[in-house]
Amino acid sequence: MNSDLKFAFTIGTIDGIITALMIASRAILSNTQMSLSLSVRIAIGSSVVGAASYLVAEYGKLRAEERLIYKHLRPQGFGIVRREVNIDLFADAFKGGGISMLMGFVGASIPLISYSLLNKTPYVSIAISYATLTTLGIVLGRKSGGSAMSWSVSLVILGLLMTLLGYYVQVIS
Repeated sequence: MNSDLKFAFTIGTIDGIITALMIASRAILSNTQMSLSLSVRIAIGSSVVGAASYLVAEYGKLRAEERLIYKHLRPQGFGIVRREVNIDLFADAFKGGGISMLMGFVGASIPLISYSLLNKTPYVSIAISYATLTTLGIVLGRKSGGSAMSWSVSLVILGLLMTLLGYYVQVIS
C-alpha cells in the first residue's frame, strides 16, 4: 500500500472516531439509549463527510503538486495540466477517498456501535476509542519518524477535546 493510501486509511479512522465522539459523547456519557440503527446512520454520515473532505483536499494537493512539477519542466509556459493527468489525479484522490470513507465508517463505529451493544457501560466505548487513538498514534509516530508517545498523547488529547466539545454542544442528548 503506497503512503497516500496509508494516509487515507489512518486519517479516515481517526476522523471517524473523533467525529463520532463529538456527535454522540453527550448521549454516551449520559447513558442515553442509542439504537444500533442510529449508530450505523451516524457512522455512515460521518464517513461520507470525511471522505468528501479527503477527496477535495487530496485532489487539490495532487493538482498543485502536478502544476508545480509541470512549471519546473516547462518554465516558459506551464499552462494547463493535460486532461489525462487530471483524470489520473482524480482517480488517485477518489481511491484514497474510498479508503477514507470505509475507514471513517470503521472509526466512527468504534465508539458508536460499541456503545449501542454495551449500553450498560458507556465509559467502555469511550475507553475503546481512546485505546484505538493511542494505537494509531503509535503507528503514526513510527511511520513518520516521530515520537510514538507524542503522537499517541496528541490523538488522545484530541479525542478528549472532541468528547468534551460534543458533551457541551449536545448534538445528540
